[in-house]
Amino acid sequence: MKINKITALSVLGLGSPFFLCGCFATQDDVKVLKTQVAALNKTLENLQKNQAGLDVQMEDLMSQLVQSSENLKDFDYKLDNISTKLDNITSALEKDGSDYKMPPGEIYSQAKSQLDSAQYASAAKGFALYIQNAPNGQNIEESYLYLAQALFNLEDYQKAAVSSATLLDKFPKSKHTAAARIIYARSIIPLGKKDEAKNYLQSVVQDYKGSTEAAEAKKLIGEIK
Repeated sequence: MKINKITALSVLGLGSPFFLCGCFATQDDVKVLKTQVAALNKTLENLQKNQAGLDVQMEDLMSQLVQSSENLKDFDYKLDNISTKLDNITSALEKDGSDYKMPPGEIYSQAKSQLDSAQYASAAKGFALYIQNAPNGQNIEESYLYLAQALFNLEDYQKAAVSSATLLDKFPKSKHTAAARIIYARSIIPLGKKDEAKNYLQSVVQDYKGSTEAAEAKKLIGEIK
């Protein structure tokens, strides 16, 4: 029995609309897949480009880190050299018997601290050093006064008188004039100059009425015999 072509196609379903739709659907899927593959390839290319850029940045960063490390090593080397030179200078000064010179401000502060702690010998040395190194320094007036006080406590009355007299002579308008007159008067009493001492103390009472210095001077006058 023969089956004609149309019947065969109908039986196999090749001529049915369902079959044709299946073919068209498969072609669309392929197109979509190709589109997706193309998009993925594009994304991959972008990722590769970004990765390349990151690699370049990473290489640049590593280069900078290496350079920084080299600079740090060079700095450490120079610092070591400076330290060595300082040690050599210090050693040379010690061999020459030279004293390390502190800034005048530090010399004064240290001497004042020593005076307050009753370390009179060290204080006297410090104030004398300040006067020598900073004759026009901001603490020069105080240094003459405190030097006189330290020397007086060391019973070096002659030098104490000279130091206080120098303050009175060089700085006649000093705010420490009253105190300088008192320390001068106290210093010359043991040297047998009681009358002169009384005159200086009396001048404090007259010129600085109502002050603590005036009260001290009046008391000292009463103690002179």
